[in-house]
Amino acid sequence: MIELTELEHDTISELINIGVGRAASSLSEMVDQPVELTVPAISFVERFSDSELANAPTEVVSAVSQSFHGPFTGEAMLVFPEVRSLELVRSLLKVDVPLDTLTDLEQEALMEVGNIILNACLGSISNVLGEPINCSMPTFRKRETRALLDDDTAGGSTATNPVLMILHVQFMLRQNDIDGYVLFVMDLESIQMLRELVRRFLANSLG
Repeated sequence: MIELTELEHDTISELINIGVGRAASSLSEMVDQPVELTVPAISFVERFSDSELANAPTEVVSAVSQSFHGPFTGEAMLVFPEVRSLELVRSLLKVDVPLDTLTDLEQEALMEVGNIILNACLGSISNVLGEPINCSMPTFRKRETRALLDDDTAGGSTATNPVLMILHVQFMLRQNDIDGYVLFVMDLESIQMLRELVRRFLANSLG
C-alpha cells in the first residue's frame, strides 16, 4: 500500500487543484458560462475493485483517456457515469434536447473536455516539479464500470497490478452540478517516483 505523509498528500492535492483551476478557466471560456471545478477527495488504491467508482451502482461509464510519459508513466482518465456525461454535454453545448439524442455529440465534446482537464492536471504537476511530461492524443471508451480497466496497462507497460490515484471531481455549472472522476493509473515504480519528486520539491521549498 502507498503510504504518504500528510504533507505529501496535501502537496499532490494542491498540484492537482492548481491544474483543475486552470481547466475550469479554460472551460468557462469555451462555453461562455461560469464553470467551477473542485476536487473534494483524492485517494490511492491498489485495486480498482476497492475504489468508490468500482462500487458505484452505475452500469456504464464514458471515459476519455491519455497515456503520459516522463519521470513516471501511466494513463490518465476522465470518467463519468453515462447519464451524467450526457448531462454535461448538454450543459456545455447549451442545447435543450433529450439525452438519448446526444450520443453522437458525446464523444467529441467529452474528448475536448477530457483533453483540457487531463492536460491541465499533468501540466501543473510537470511545471511545479520541474519535470517534462508528454501526453498522447485522447481516446474515448464506453464500458461497464467493472470492465473500465480491462485490457489496459499503466502507460503501456505490462504491469499487472497498477496503483490508482483517484480524484473525485465536481463540475458546478449554471444549472446543475455533475460528479465525475479522474484516474491516474500507474505502476508502483511510477508512484514511488512521483512521491520522490514531491519529497525533493518539499525539501527545496522548505529549505
